[in-house]
Amino acid sequence: MRRTLLRFCFAPAALASLLFTALPAQADRLQEQRRQYDQAMSALNSGQLARYESLARGLSDYPLYPYLLLNALDKRLDSASHREVESFLLTHGDLPAAQRLKSRWLHRLAREGEWERLRTHYDSDSQSASLDCHLALRRWREGDQAGAMRQAQELWTVGRSQPKDCDPLFERWRAAGGLTEDVAWQRIRLALLHRQDALARYLTRYVASNKPLADKFVSTATQPSLLNQPGNYRPSANQPANKLADIVTVSMRRMGRDDPQAALGLWHHYRDLPFAEEDRLAITRDIGVRLAKRFNPDALPFMAANDPQMRDDQVSEWRIRLALRTNQWRMAHDLTQTLPESLAQQSRWRYWQLRSAQLATPNVGELQDDYRQLARERDFYGFMAAERTQQPYALNHQPANIDPQTMARVSQTAGIRRAKEFYARGQVVDARREWYHVSRLFSREELIAQAKLARDMDWYFPAIRNISQAQYWDDLDIRFPMAYREPILNQARARQLNSTWVYAITRQESAFMADARSHAGAMGLMQLMPATARETARRNNIPLGNLNEVLIPERNIALGTAYLAQLNNQFQGNRVLASAAYNAGPGRVRQWTQNIDNLPSDVWIETIPFDETRQYVQSVLSYSVIYGDKLGIRQPVMEQHERYLRGR
Repeated sequence: MRRTLLRFCFAPAALASLLFTALPAQADRLQEQRRQYDQAMSALNSGQLARYESLARGLSDYPLYPYLLLNALDKRLDSASHREVESFLLTHGDLPAAQRLKSRWLHRLAREGEWERLRTHYDSDSQSASLDCHLALRRWREGDQAGAMRQAQELWTVGRSQPKDCDPLFERWRAAGGLTEDVAWQRIRLALLHRQDALARYLTRYVASNKPLADKFVSTATQPSLLNQPGNYRPSANQPANKLADIVTVSMRRMGRDDPQAALGLWHHYRDLPFAEEDRLAITRDIGVRLAKRFNPDALPFMAANDPQMRDDQVSEWRIRLALRTNQWRMAHDLTQTLPESLAQQSRWRYWQLRSAQLATPNVGELQDDYRQLARERDFYGFMAAERTQQPYALNHQPANIDPQTMARVSQTAGIRRAKEFYARGQVVDARREWYHVSRLFSREELIAQAKLARDMDWYFPAIRNISQAQYWDDLDIRFPMAYREPILNQARARQLNSTWVYAITRQESAFMADARSHAGAMGLMQLMPATARETARRNNIPLGNLNEVLIPERNIALGTAYLAQLNNQFQGNRVLASAAYNAGPGRVRQWTQNIDNLPSDVWIETIPFDETRQYVQSVLSYSVIYGDKLGIRQPVMEQHERYLRGR
């Protein structure tokens, strides 16, 4: 018995010894596989197929092995058997790049007349106008003319040109009488709304019975100033009221986008035309909302007249915002009380219902309980309500509780294993592509587990993205990590900036994606435009050899905080204005603060004309509160000197 006990007592130590022996061997094996994979990919790309096949044979258990198979199949897709392609898609169809290969193959099936196989594999991810046209034409040839005609009309009646693959279908559809003048008019309208003017002009030939009116449609839409001659746009036998309503709708919307004041001046000539409700609301958005964003009080009666029931959310919100900006507190309060339920329950409009009542009647009572209810929300409006009732901020941090079996299952998913291998190889873009692609297949619980995996790797942006996809908002460690703590705190201290603010700006700008690049060209953690980075480096003697150095986290933080300090000084230490300037530029902020006198900052923020900048400022101020808690700093949403604004 003693020998048995000793054997079991020493078994864990023996097992540990075996594990420590195995781990280096596994690491060596993985390094060898990485080298062999690179050689196999190089051989494949250079056409050394025998060498490729020899190298690939030893890689079947390497996570990235499917990429070798994908690339090999892609190179000979036109000659590969259909069964081979089907087998590959069945086994490795979860690869992000597999959809591109599948699309090419589906077009080959259409060329070769493999209709049943095409229908079997055609799905929403593969959908294209070209394939839809091929399938509709096949449907016609199989005897379902009515169904094919309906599909042809749907494919033709769009606001852009369709691919040439659709021409045979459209020719047969036209020959069968499918192209009526009403259908042609509808497409002209769509083309003009999409500013496809050349296409619209071409389409007028299909309105033979009243081509002058179709020509007028195109000429008025492309030159909306023609509406200044209202006598030319009166209903008549050749100008039916419903067709004139179409012409005026498209032309007014174009004029509203370019010169809303001029469009408003002409509206009384045309307001009695029989506009469809959705068209009247679209005109109201394109004229009224644009005027409201310029703080023009004339927009208020216009929006009220054209959307009295508050059916359009954007119009309704800007009616309230313009009332707030023009100090019409009672009107703002009345409007908040008539909002549709979908808006009325949002913390934004719950706040403004209370705040507008307070602004209209400063001594109004019985609001404290309502503010306390709102203060339970963890957002900008909840934090503002907490300050008004002197309550703690409702941070409500609840770490995600993840089942170990779920975590194990997610971590062993092929896409996760490939993403981690790409990440280990330094191929971060490929790693993200895999990580995002596999998340489409996960349940909410699995997305939370995926977020935790990314957070454990200090891979901040994918973690934040996954936890947001899962709509699990309470794990503040995943959503608001203390990333790059040392450089952020050091640079904030050196520039005499509030570290909670620097953290909030960085979190909002890139969610800590170090290699982030925006469509506009902004780069890195703090999303600096190249010209701004160069000028900031020059002003502050920050070394910057080339623009790629902007992506180095420490360099980016040094440049970003230096630029933030510049804006902070420019706007006298007001984080509200400096944050808006960081997003939209200081010139726009100066424009938005003209002719204001002692305006409450919450009103100014709510009426920022750019939706992105409004959300940006609110997020930065609320994120500062959250990072204040993490750093042990009592950070208010707004400091005392930030709560009222004066014109500049």
